[in-house]
Amino acid sequence: MQFKIFFSAVVTLAGLCSTSPTPESSVTLTSTSAKSSSTRGPDPEFPIPGEVPFNTTFPNTDYALIAALKTSPNAVTRTALLRDEQFKFDFLNPPAQGFATLEGRGGKLVNAFSITFPALVGNNMAMAVGFTKPCGFNTPHTHPRATELSIVVNGSMISEFVSETGARKVRNVHSTYSMVLFPAGSLHLEFNPNCEPMTFVAAFNSEDPGINTPAESLFMLDDDLVGLATGLEFLEGADIDLYRHLVPSSLAQGVESCLVKCGIKKTVKV
Repeated sequence: MQFKIFFSAVVTLAGLCSTSPTPESSVTLTSTSAKSSSTRGPDPEFPIPGEVPFNTTFPNTDYALIAALKTSPNAVTRTALLRDEQFKFDFLNPPAQGFATLEGRGGKLVNAFSITFPALVGNNMAMAVGFTKPCGFNTPHTHPRATELSIVVNGSMISEFVSETGARKVRNVHSTYSMVLFPAGSLHLEFNPNCEPMTFVAAFNSEDPGINTPAESLFMLDDDLVGLATGLEFLEGADIDLYRHLVPSSLAQGVESCLVKCGIKKTVKV
């Protein structure tokens, strides 16, 4: 698996533009990164939620209920605030919220976090289910506030992670009902190396584990400073946008050998 080559190319060549804060506004999350929304239409290859402008609210999010749960004095009073059906989350029919479902060419990830499943407030737990297509993979990312346990419930999976600078890479091959531990904050990925769908279930020890994708986050910084960090200092700020299409989706398709094995044609960007 050419993880190192792929990620190096992403970090070296990807680029995103900036957006201005919108006061007192409501943001609708689409499959396009907010950083590139001014020049890109909705793109199923870019399922990562975009940057949230200052002082915005998400549609279909019950802010009043979440606030009441967070300020409720104990678990008994929290339970009293919720209807019976609000303790159930359906991963096959998730709520229509931007953070509930992230979808790309390689599959989709359904998240039961406190913002999408308020019953989690105060319980220090969250879950996600990844429905991964043949050769699909969840590209390198971190969860800044949680350790993750990921178990394969259908198919097989390759996992890799690096917990921090100086630590060695940990790589494993998983069959059905095999599990991997991703330490909190570690850079990690899940990859389906076969021609059949793969499903994994991820558990987190935080109701709000967070998702941080390094390539996208890096290029949210000032273009000149990013250039210094990545060796792109020879590019003018405007030119960095020429490489935005190389920023990966969180659920992409690869590696080349898997695409060839499964007879999947590689998408060519023009």
